[in-house]
Amino acid sequence: MKRVLVVEDNRLERKIILHMLEAAFGSLLRTDEVADGSQALKYLEKQEYDLVITDLIMPNTEGLELIRVINKKYPHSEIIAISGSNPYYLYLAKKLGISGFFTKPLDKDLFLDSINNLLHLGVPRVAQV
Repeated sequence: MKRVLVVEDNRLERKIILHMLEAAFGSLLRTDEVADGSQALKYLEKQEYDLVITDLIMPNTEGLELIRVINKKYPHSEIIAISGSNPYYLYLAKKLGISGFFTKPLDKDLFLDSINNLLHLGVPRVAQV
């Protein structure tokens, strides 16, 4: 079972992502959720994650700083950045070495296919979800 941490300050967006993951991958993933980068760092200290999906603009520790810390302290974790704001933030995140990036609203098919491929889940064409 792969572990995924969803870091998103917008509760509705976070729940949508969690629902998509559950519907597409079911018991193949174990997910945790937090509302900002500071909470994410606390979770990362206690648990290893195969994938961190993080928003970039958040209160407290924002996404770019979270990505820097993950790359330094938890290099085994894949990172997908998401943002609904200025594309420049996604450009900066990409320069930091993330595994993928998406703009909001998420393209569900591409998003799920990317996760399927990153985590080697082998779920056939998850896009029907």
